[in-house]
Amino acid sequence: MTGGPYPFDEFEARGFCVVPASRPDVLDGLRSHIWSVAMRLVGVPAADADSDLNGLHRHVPGGDEATRFRLALTKAMSEGYDVGATVFNAFEGYLSRLVGTDVLSQRIPNVVFQPPGDPHPTELHRDAPANSPYEVVVWLPLVDCFGTKSMYVLDRTATADALEAYRRNPGDRSGFQSLLEERSVQMSVPYGSALLFWSALFHGSVVNREPESRISLNTRFKNLFAPLGMKDPFRYFSILHTTPLTRMGMRFQQDEA
Repeated sequence: MTGGPYPFDEFEARGFCVVPASRPDVLDGLRSHIWSVAMRLVGVPAADADSDLNGLHRHVPGGDEATRFRLALTKAMSEGYDVGATVFNAFEGYLSRLVGTDVLSQRIPNVVFQPPGDPHPTELHRDAPANSPYEVVVWLPLVDCFGTKSMYVLDRTATADALEAYRRNPGDRSGFQSLLEERSVQMSVPYGSALLFWSALFHGSVVNREPESRISLNTRFKNLFAPLGMKDPFRYFSILHTTPLTRMGMRFQQDEA
């Protein structure tokens, strides 16, 4: 799949698409960085990225220990390394077409780590309206993700139907669960690609029943001038790219204030 019209047609129609990295070398460098940090945290020499990352559960069981590892990895991987900028560079051919050239990047991307059988998957939720509906979420697996090792999304139509069903009958949990099971799309995303999805889609994950660890990043990008949502954008985001004209305008506004 190239940066041509097809993934953008799909993105607009469904609210998501899976795309390969525009710069696989940049993505490989990012994974190598996170891999080395992860192995340092668990105190094991790095041997092979695929084997080590898929087998993290051998060193970090579930529960509180997995949570502590995830938080430590989130912090350590960002020390002196701009993860958000690297993700954008790896997928710039797609992301710049979606959010433009004046770009805000989530300050600290999130790490998701789910060992096999861990009973705490990501619950069904959507980011907007608390977040801006003008954001794109990049879900980036660091290993091949498939089956229960992956995540699910409801496309634009299914999300709208789920919201309508909840509004009509908020107490009907079984009906909502049936809709979720029938309409959700369990994603298959190999390492080297990313799932791009709209912030207003319902999404989540189930308990990982595969014999391998799931480890992934998620981060968000939006245009500097797009409506903001309910969050303070400059606590949650940092400016990643601006055009010369935007920089001139921002200096002008500062000088005229």
